[in-house]
Amino acid sequence: MKFYRTFHPFKLISFDLDDTLYDNTEVIRLAEAHFLEKVRQESQLQFSQAEWQTWKLTVEQQDPVGCEDVVAWRIETLRQLLTFYHKSAVEIEQICRNAMTLFIEWRHKIDVPTQSQQVLNALKEKYPLVAITNGNVEPSRIGLPQFDLVLRGGEQGRAKPHSDLFQQTAQQFGIQPQEILHVGDNLIADVKGAIQARCQAAWINVSGKSMSDFPQATLLPTLEITELEQLLLLS
Repeated sequence: MKFYRTFHPFKLISFDLDDTLYDNTEVIRLAEAHFLEKVRQESQLQFSQAEWQTWKLTVEQQDPVGCEDVVAWRIETLRQLLTFYHKSAVEIEQICRNAMTLFIEWRHKIDVPTQSQQVLNALKEKYPLVAITNGNVEPSRIGLPQFDLVLRGGEQGRAKPHSDLFQQTAQQFGIQPQEILHVGDNLIADVKGAIQARCQAAWINVSGKSMSDFPQATLLPTLEITELEQLLLLS
């Protein structure tokens, strides 16, 4: 555990979800693969994953704020792709509905490590817990019922690193931002977002690298941990 800033007592802990409480890499890969195959099957179109990514980038450039809602971004990308290939409005609605249902199903096929469960259960006895995510996972669907509040970027406010969701958390629980300890793996979305919102930030570093290996990071976290259970030493 390393401290980079003055550490203050906290009253609430917020968590990022993906890649903080569990490894999300393979889950996303499989969900994307099944989603694209479903679209190809129902649309009878043969497009590559590279083409899909190009469409996503185009849609993001059209409306970067709207695309902070990752579900809305995916749906709009699919609509535009299918429209380009002259699919009817009825076909587009059906394909979007079926493909998104399958994507969400695979998106939640997550095995949460026992350590994450144990740490959350222990912290839940002392603090309110909040999930602040830029993703679209519903914690209760993957066996994480510990959160008193779940906020998603693009739905309840601007996505991290914008301060909206951190500010909402402070207001809802009647505390000052600096009384929030936010835990996350991303030095931009989580650390920069929390620090800019005047919260404290615990960076969980599972990369084995040092801060100097991340030149894109412009703000130091309050502290750095390498395992979630180190949070128990702070409580």
